[in-house]
Amino acid sequence: MQPICHFTVSFLEPGSHVYHMTLDIDHLPSGRHELSLPVWTPGAYKVADCSRHLFDLSATSGPQALEVVHVAKNRWLLETTMEGPVQIRYNVYAFEFGVSTSHLDQSHAYFNGAQLFLLTDDYKDIPYYLTLEKPPAWEVSTGLDLDNTGRGQYQAPDYDVLIDSPFEVGTQSISTFEVDDKKHTLAVYGHGNENLAQLTHDAEQIVRAQKQIFGSLPYEHYTFILHLSDKPTGGLEHLNSTTCGVERFMFRPWKNYKRVLGLLSHEFFHLWNVKRIHPDMLGPFDYNKEVYTRLLWAMEGFTDYYAYLTLRRSNLYSVQDYLTTLSKKLVDYEKRPGRFVQSLAESSLDTWIKLYNPDEDSVNRTISYYLKGELVGTCLDLEIRRRTKNQASLDDVLRKLYERYGSRGLGFPESVYQDTVEEVGNSSFQDFFDHYINGTRPIPIDEALLSAGLRIERQYKRLPEDDDENTAETPQTSQVPYPWLGIDTKVVDGHRIVITQTYTSGPAATLLNAGDQLIALNDYQLHQPKDLKHRLQYDQQVGDTVTLTFFRQGRLHTLPVVLAPQPFDKVGIRPCEDSNPLQRHIFESWLNASWNDHFTSGDDAWNQTE
Repeated sequence: MQPICHFTVSFLEPGSHVYHMTLDIDHLPSGRHELSLPVWTPGAYKVADCSRHLFDLSATSGPQALEVVHVAKNRWLLETTMEGPVQIRYNVYAFEFGVSTSHLDQSHAYFNGAQLFLLTDDYKDIPYYLTLEKPPAWEVSTGLDLDNTGRGQYQAPDYDVLIDSPFEVGTQSISTFEVDDKKHTLAVYGHGNENLAQLTHDAEQIVRAQKQIFGSLPYEHYTFILHLSDKPTGGLEHLNSTTCGVERFMFRPWKNYKRVLGLLSHEFFHLWNVKRIHPDMLGPFDYNKEVYTRLLWAMEGFTDYYAYLTLRRSNLYSVQDYLTTLSKKLVDYEKRPGRFVQSLAESSLDTWIKLYNPDEDSVNRTISYYLKGELVGTCLDLEIRRRTKNQASLDDVLRKLYERYGSRGLGFPESVYQDTVEEVGNSSFQDFFDHYINGTRPIPIDEALLSAGLRIERQYKRLPEDDDENTAETPQTSQVPYPWLGIDTKVVDGHRIVITQTYTSGPAATLLNAGDQLIALNDYQLHQPKDLKHRLQYDQQVGDTVTLTFFRQGRLHTLPVVLAPQPFDKVGIRPCEDSNPLQRHIFESWLNASWNDHFTSGDDAWNQTE
């Protein structure tokens, strides 16, 4: 008989920040057994060493105490002399507020399974039962199913689902809606300037738009957990739920709120892409060590691509909103020297040591598989549409991967991704993968957008002071390059201007260091970063030599720097005046928008400004 595992999570005194855990195991065979706690949480590709918060671990078999030996950072051994019930007790300190961590205080309980639930031996495929002991007035929001056996309050069919089902317990605001007779719950912890009715409506539109790609919803119920706090904490996907942490006053104005919608849309799309469509190493999981794949550009970058694309298709984003968002991503990408150093495939493989541990040189040596992955997704989708005369798209690639693997609970070999693209595109994409995914060539975004009848204009933003007369005729951009030092700065202690990073593409790359404190430009004091930008752009030209005065490790230095052209910081995406019927057809099916409605004579809807 297989063991039966029942967890009790008790937090009747939430102000202690401690979850009191009990694991009751029936029918555990006699012999030596291993207890382990995950070192990472699926979806958060970093070693978190969850066991650092676990303490007071003990075990009993009936009245007999069992010796528990701690043999590694996340593993313990115990031995039983006969088959029978075993009880494991331990405590977990939880006061780290984030989407991939666990938190407990007087206002709520939020936990991810990786921090709380010990695995016994390798019993991942047995059912798990769960009971909560909570303050009586607190409500429970989770994607985990209610238990129908009487053994507990909730049940998971296996350990992976148990780990993959976070709980929000407290006095959260709750709203619901239905799509295809399936209940969707929004559980909102915290308050700001949110409009719960509007948020509920928009979440429903996201669900409906993404369902259209795959045809159905692969769950019986879904839970959105939203944490509203003083700083954003990101998002984390789960099989039929997600947790999103946003800054509490991000719901107005629109330019802020659309970022909230982008996060919700990204995490919801993960229920297909990653949770069901994934390479074979991303499930079932090994929770004891890093899990490597070269496909995070498709898992995360393409999820970002579809997050914003489906916001457009649902009409939550206008065409202008979508193209503005795409433009900003392109500016960020083209500013990073690291795009010429690290490929998308390497960025994916290195995520455990680089993406979540950036330093002052990361911009020069790495590229984000989120950022570049989204742009490559744009290029790949439009290239498939161009080659097939708009008879196929990246949508078809995802549908085939879902039908063949995801809907059957299977992962796929990494090579299958390119094979499926070539099947859908009815041609070889070897050069595309070699150059833009496994290599570091600049992405073909200009050619891709041209397939949809769009062209890119790279420009420079004019400083606000340029518009003193505030006339509608005043240009907002310029083609004349501004002078540039090639540094980013921040204010420390309210007044010190400190360099945060230098760009290898900039003139000061080998002269200035991160951590240098800027004091003066051409012998005159700098009070704040905008002083530096203002004086460079108004008083200097490309090719001028300026003198910088700065402190480095407490010592005063002065040196000359020859100013170089600043990278473009503004991208406009505009219609081609000579677009042909195929280009317009691709545009319309890609963005679910009429060409004539947006790009008629005299219409400036494509001029992205924000």
